Amino acid sequence: MVNRVMAMLGLAVVLAAIAAAMLGAAASAAADTSSASDSDGTKTSESRQGSTDGSQKPKTESEGGEQKPTEQKPTEQDASGQSPDTSGSADQPATADTTHPVTKTNKTHTDKRNSGLPDSTASAPVATGQSTVSTRKSATTATATQAPAKSQPVMSAASAGAPAESPEPAKSAVTKAVETTTAVAARSTVAVTEQVSASRPQTLIDVVGSIVLNVVMGLIHTFDGAPVLPAGSTVTVRTSTLTIPVAGGRTVEADWYFPTDDETPTRLIYLQHGLGASGPMYSYTAATLAEQTNSIVVAPSLTSNFFDADAAWLGGTPMQQAVADLFVGDRAALTESASAAAGYEVTLPTRFVLAGHSLGGSLVMGAAGDMVDNGAIDDLAGVLLLDSVDVNNTVPTALQKLTGVNYRPVYDISSERYVWNMYGKVGDELEAARPGQFNGVMLVGGRHIDALQGGNPLIQISQYLVAGFSQPQNIEAVKILATGWVNDMFAGTHDGIYGAPQQSIQIDTDAGTATAVVLPFTSTQTVQATPFDGLLNVVLTFLAQNVFVYEPLTRAVTT
Repeated sequence: MVNRVMAMLGLAVVLAAIAAAMLGAAASAAADTSSASDSDGTKTSESRQGSTDGSQKPKTESEGGEQKPTEQKPTEQDASGQSPDTSGSADQPATADTTHPVTKTNKTHTDKRNSGLPDSTASAPVATGQSTVSTRKSATTATATQAPAKSQPVMSAASAGAPAESPEPAKSAVTKAVETTTAVAARSTVAVTEQVSASRPQTLIDVVGSIVLNVVMGLIHTFDGAPVLPAGSTVTVRTSTLTIPVAGGRTVEADWYFPTDDETPTRLIYLQHGLGASGPMYSYTAATLAEQTNSIVVAPSLTSNFFDADAAWLGGTPMQQAVADLFVGDRAALTESASAAAGYEVTLPTRFVLAGHSLGGSLVMGAAGDMVDNGAIDDLAGVLLLDSVDVNNTVPTALQKLTGVNYRPVYDISSERYVWNMYGKVGDELEAARPGQFNGVMLVGGRHIDALQGGNPLIQISQYLVAGFSQPQNIEAVKILATGWVNDMFAGTHDGIYGAPQQSIQIDTDAGTATAVVLPFTSTQTVQATPFDGLLNVVLTFLAQNVFVYEPLTRAVTT
């Protein structure tokens, strides 16, 4: 009981730190409303005031109810000039990207105009911005003036190949369907059996803690607002609901990013946020991935309620399994959500990449491992980790499965060793599982928020205050590295930025030169990004070891 009480006190400290950061950011913004715009896109007030009908966000399980996906009227985005496509990875067997392009019917006309590439430099002032009115707030279509054009970042790096794996032998559709059904059924039976024997009883603290976290997540969703696109973006973003096959079905919000150029997207990216975050906080990151890899990107907002008795939260094993099962068979839930968001019938691309930031990286790694069991691994091109952390030994367990014919490239863009990336734990795990191979890079001066880029300045500043301020050149470097690797995963090429173990690479960006060092880490030395790091280390370590619910509690198991 003492441990559980200490857990609640630790939770209170973390929530107080986050709340203080958000309130501080809000006060700062209120003191200077004339300059409360983000570096590349829209003022938050512009995004939220675009509605004329007073429509609200779709109601989701984190806000007290379930709602099936409903069709939303598209919010179109002004188009801009195209950016060069980068490709490459010798680790992934080459596979054509032409399978199952998106089928478009009744698509509304998009007015295309020349503009520049998106820029996410947080410190740059904005003269003109772009307002994106999402279906999260309104069904009214809106466009706005684009920011001045910017040049494409220039990359300079030495490349070093990694050993290629042999391609997986082809399976017939019937064989694949039978194997998939059998695997999912068998896995579910084993999972429930293990949960009955291993789970602990639910306590009053679990119930109270769950209520508190649901309230906190509701407040975060109030602050995050609609997803805002960067100025000059050539994608549109629409929001619908997505039913996750976990705990009888959980309905969550999902932001869908659709490229609007003349080339039909043939790729799909699943992007998962980190602990305490939500999909809209990554709107700049998602838009860049969609535009520069010609992919449809879906960014669901999952609950961070780690007291959930069903373990149906971001770090729970059942949620990892559920995300894996979204990609089985005809992908009905994903297709329904995409079609509702787009406003027309969508046939999703077959090939996909999983991407995750922080705890979201642990989730997509767990899902990738589960895909070996349910058959969805056949269409998985690779996994992109954005300063990932690991809980419950998820990453090593998944890497043990992603071998042989099931090998898939897994690359991490890591910050320096500090509390928010568990002092480089995932980088060490990748090196232990795949020694001598290219496993990603560490950005010199990198911080946990480098990849967490969105259009809400209040949210952005609060994240920086809690986890440390990102250097502008590292924010841009994340885009270059991520899009190059993802293109390589899909195309089976090796054109992105790679290197030999511990090699230092200079990456030229519009915001300056970033330095990346190829994993493994060259040192065990850690850094302190904020005055709160020591306290947060104690609290987060305690929570991970004593509080986080990874498997359903006893009351969640039914016969």
